[in-house]
Amino acid sequence: MKALRINQSIHVHPLFFLLALSAMLTGAIYEFIILFSIVAIHEMGHYITARAYGWRVSHIEFWLLGGKVVSEEHTTRPVKEQVNVTLAGPLQHVWIFILLQVLTVIIGPHPLLSVAFTYNSIILLLNLIPVWPLDGGKLLFYALCQRMSFKQSLRLSLFISMTSLLICLVWLMTSERMTLAGTLLAGFLLLENILEWKRQMYVFMRYIVHCLERDVSNMKVKYLNVHPKTTIYAAIKNIRSNRHHYYVLKQGEGLYIVDEQECLYYFLRKSQAKLCLKDIADYPK
Repeated sequence: MKALRINQSIHVHPLFFLLALSAMLTGAIYEFIILFSIVAIHEMGHYITARAYGWRVSHIEFWLLGGKVVSEEHTTRPVKEQVNVTLAGPLQHVWIFILLQVLTVIIGPHPLLSVAFTYNSIILLLNLIPVWPLDGGKLLFYALCQRMSFKQSLRLSLFISMTSLLICLVWLMTSERMTLAGTLLAGFLLLENILEWKRQMYVFMRYIVHCLERDVSNMKVKYLNVHPKTTIYAAIKNIRSNRHHYYVLKQGEGLYIVDEQECLYYFLRKSQAKLCLKDIADYPK
């Protein structure tokens, strides 16, 4: 379901309006305002940090019980930046907790302060679940990228995401904790995961386009022994965010080494996905 564009910087998912309508009909408008305020502060943490790093941010999108800062750079920036931008959201809940505690000391216990404490805790914990596109799902993906190829990391993180989502759904239903908001959120997250699973190839292709132009001079080098008939596409499936590969081919009595950047060049610029690594030297530039 496509988000509605309020203005150039803010988009709102239709389910968000459904939650707002539900709040008005049930007399929980103050609780809704508190919830939205916490979500907005969370997303502003992501937004300000991303802009501080110079990211090209398209807009902020608000969903049901959450949101996201939309940028095409979350997979193409240094991992430190990606982690910091992701953590900037959950870290906002720390000072919110402190503020709420101070207000409790000043004015004493209040039902709305109790609601704010509860919502702040729920949103923080919810965002740290390893489910895409929540912050926990992104952090899981970044962690996997340090251990395996980009393509493997993407697939495994989505698999873990959908598994975690199903486990949460089973727990909510068996413990009779499922609410209307929970049902809508679960449906939204499940749809997002299905769509992301289908667009894996697009995400991978966008990433290798970035890799063709990236600076590899300071990256750790790894040599891989491969069969001379290994295709270029098979080679670039190994591409990682924190390694630069050299492919070592045994040719007769000697060795022939192919730079990973050469593979990317022939794949993207020459459209030679099926070209064998052993034939690169003889193929015209």
